Amino acid sequence: LMDEAQASKAPIQSLADRIVPWFVLATLTLATITFLYWWQFDFETALLAATSVLVVTCPCAFGLATPMSVAVATGAGASRGVLVKRGEALEQLSRVNHVVFDKTGTLTEGRLRVSHLESFGDLDETELLRLAASVEQHSEHGIATAICDSAKQKRLQLAEISGFVSTPGKGVKASIGNQQVRVGTAAWLREQGMSISSEQAQQLTVNESQGVSCVLVASDDEVVGLLGLMDELREDAANTVQLLLAAGLKVTVLSGDRQAVVDAVTAPLGDISRQAEVLPQDKSAVIRQLQQQGDVVAMVGDGINDAPALIQADVGMAMASGTDVSVESADVVLSHQELNKVAEARQLASRTLKTIRQNIVLSISYNVIMVPLAMMALVSPLVAAITMPMSSLLVIANAARIGRIFKKRAG
Repeated sequence: LMDEAQASKAPIQSLADRIVPWFVLATLTLATITFLYWWQFDFETALLAATSVLVVTCPCAFGLATPMSVAVATGAGASRGVLVKRGEALEQLSRVNHVVFDKTGTLTEGRLRVSHLESFGDLDETELLRLAASVEQHSEHGIATAICDSAKQKRLQLAEISGFVSTPGKGVKASIGNQQVRVGTAAWLREQGMSISSEQAQQLTVNESQGVSCVLVASDDEVVGLLGLMDELREDAANTVQLLLAAGLKVTVLSGDRQAVVDAVTAPLGDISRQAEVLPQDKSAVIRQLQQQGDVVAMVGDGINDAPALIQADVGMAMASGTDVSVESADVVLSHQELNKVAEARQLASRTLKTIRQNIVLSISYNVIMVPLAMMALVSPLVAAITMPMSSLLVIANAARIGRIFKKRAG
């Protein structure tokens, strides 16, 4: 990733690449003008002055301004667990003003656990869990994993199923013998023709207000129980969000959970935007809508269903512990299990773009000062040869500061 990033070009470098040919043409033109001007007075002075113009002019520093900064920045980021896949991502990230987080597995630990079981009929809680785990055993969703892990801990024998169907973001269903079992959200079960009593709805509301995600279990045409699952915020989630807010960025949380659950779980994060009940296929649409409002958006996620949103975002950032497809879709990969790397990546990008601009100013300022002096025959070719590398050395030294400053701030 570092090799690819260091070989890639940031958009600002493309501007430099377009300017350099004109820069060379301008140098040759100025050298010719200088020679013609001094020739009418003295041929030797004309030759020396024109030579000095050619020698003292340094397009190298201008060309080095961006790639040196990108190379140093990607190396410094990698040492801190921020892997930048493309140089242009640094420039885009420095312009980001809105960060969107997926909730489960990104802001939270991603280790859902079954917190409690509740049967609504004659079915005991053990059988309720066995039914749910049997249907969920072929699903890859985090909720399915938590339910199956709970069943394994209780050493329950799962039933053979047939006709397994998964509806992303809603639920799963399958047949156990002649019995059809559904496990999913209340809204999905209603779509399937199930009726949910006021008492059951009240129990859902109570659990969700406490930050418990709930799935209902239905056997044939009857809702027979409820499973409550909990996930905790990462330890550094609140601090990361506060750093972003303090930097003037907007923060949004996306989740497929109910609004009450999202509000309860993310309450410690403060004054941020929360969008709940967002289906996997709708996440990229949310990003697109924010972009249409004029925001430059960074998306932070870790799951398969985050991949389209990571691609749609101006900058996609994936947790390295996430799925392969999310890592492949992202522009920046956070290799440590630390959410505050999001804020560090933003700081690194801002520092890098600031350094690139400083380097461009340094290279232009050198030429603006030295070329007129050479044209006025105040700089000999020898002095020009000595001073010419200085601009490149200044650019390199300034770029090298990125690593030291970034590590100091991050530390």
